Amino acid sequence: MRKILVIVNPVSGNGKALKIMPDIKSFFNTHRDMIEADFKISRFKDDIKLIASTMYDNGYREFVVIGGDGSLSELVNGLGPKMDNKIKIGVIPYGSGNDFIKSLFNQYKLNDQIKAIIEDQTQLLDLGKVNEFYYINSCTFGIDGPIIRMTDKLKMKLPGEIAYYMSTLKEGVAFRPKIVRLTIDGEVLKGEKILIAFNNGKFIGGGMNITPDADLSDGYLNVCVIDDVPKLKFVRSIKKVYSGRLSDLDEVSLRRIKNGSIEVENGSYDINIDGNLVGQTPATIKIIPNAIRVFKNMEDKE
Repeated sequence: MRKILVIVNPVSGNGKALKIMPDIKSFFNTHRDMIEADFKISRFKDDIKLIASTMYDNGYREFVVIGGDGSLSELVNGLGPKMDNKIKIGVIPYGSGNDFIKSLFNQYKLNDQIKAIIEDQTQLLDLGKVNEFYYINSCTFGIDGPIIRMTDKLKMKLPGEIAYYMSTLKEGVAFRPKIVRLTIDGEVLKGEKILIAFNNGKFIGGGMNITPDADLSDGYLNVCVIDDVPKLKFVRSIKKVYSGRLSDLDEVSLRRIKNGSIEVENGSYDINIDGNLVGQTPATIKIIPNAIRVFKNMEDKE
């Protein structure tokens, strides 16, 4: 019999993840002759990471998280050091941004995702790695650090995507870029950079499509580099961030790479993986092809 561990982040989506848990339990109960589902509720930051690592050691190889991108990031980092081709993970998205799902699915439906888990439908995906941390969707440096800190405060009063949008506008005017030495596939770029993103997926910040050609399973990272942009131009161009047309700006370049590194000469930038701040530069980044299996309804295609 298959054993699946379901980890619920009770604060994701302002409590929506916890509210949906009884419905998810009922789905699994109808298939309890095939699947033994164990539910655990996380209690504090990084608890999902601890739970996943502990339960892996207890024999579990299938994991589902009910929460957002940050919850999924904790799950990936709990399992990353133990990575083998038997691990399968899934996410039922009840976070504030849910950017990973936007890249994984053409059209996400809860019933289809549950069906994929029950029927053991998976897709093999790449993982990124920055220093000792793993990520499945995005790794960013620069303006994203202050934006996340402000967003976390605004989410107490506003929906996640609106909070991120408002934070982006404010930091776009207030942020002062630092001098960055960026090495990507051996090429060195140096200058003031507002944002550097080493993405596996397309989206960050609740739908900002900054790497529109990214593919979760092609063995490459898609890098978006944004030089210093005049403040008024930044504000006027904010819609391009969502439409996938950010590269229309002269200050933006997109590349497809295998590995890279980043150093900040006059200070440091936060390391943001999938919405979690995990440290500061310097950092070394690489792609790990075909690293993990993710539950997905295989009928969901472009």
